[in-house]
Amino acid sequence: MSSDEQPARPKLDVLAKVNMAQTAPSKHTVTKTIVTSPHIYKPVGPYSQAILAGQTLYVSGVLGLDPKAQLVCGGAEAQTRQALDNLKHVLEAGGSSLEAVVKTTILLQNMDDFQVVNQVYAQYFPKDCPARATYQVAKLPLGAAVEIEAVALSGDLVVAEAGPCPCARI
Repeated sequence: MSSDEQPARPKLDVLAKVNMAQTAPSKHTVTKTIVTSPHIYKPVGPYSQAILAGQTLYVSGVLGLDPKAQLVCGGAEAQTRQALDNLKHVLEAGGSSLEAVVKTTILLQNMDDFQVVNQVYAQYFPKDCPARATYQVAKLPLGAAVEIEAVALSGDLVVAEAGPCPCARI
C-alpha cells in the first residue's frame, strides 16, 4: 500500500458511534443553544442572532435596523441607539443583560463617527463598561454606519471590582 492510500474504514463503525453518542450522553456532552429575539429583525444572512455556550452568550453583530429590517434614519447616532436596543433584546433572550456584557466590538463605516457613537454607547454602558475594540471597515451590510457585536455572561451576575490582578506580582 502506498503512502497516499488510506485503509478503508467501514461506515457502519462510524454510524454506530454516532448512534451510541445520541443514546448515551457522555460526561463530555456540551450544549449549543440558538438564541433568537422576536423583538428585532431576522438575520440578514446565514447566522444566528446569538449562541449560548455554557454561561457565555456570543451575540452576532447587530445593526441599526428596525423590526422590519429597515435602517433607521438619523445616521450613525440613531443607528447606534437602535443597534444597542437590538443588542439589549438579544441579550435578554439569552438570559443576559447589558450589565453582563464583557466584550464588544464596534464596526464603523466611518471613524469620524467615533465620538457620536461613544456618546450614545456611554448611555447604555454608564459604569463597569465592557472591554471593547472599535474598527473602521470598508463597508457594512445594507449600507449601515455601525455594527456592534458582543460577548456576555448569562445567569446570576455578580460584578466584582478589583485592582491589579493578584497573580500579577512583580
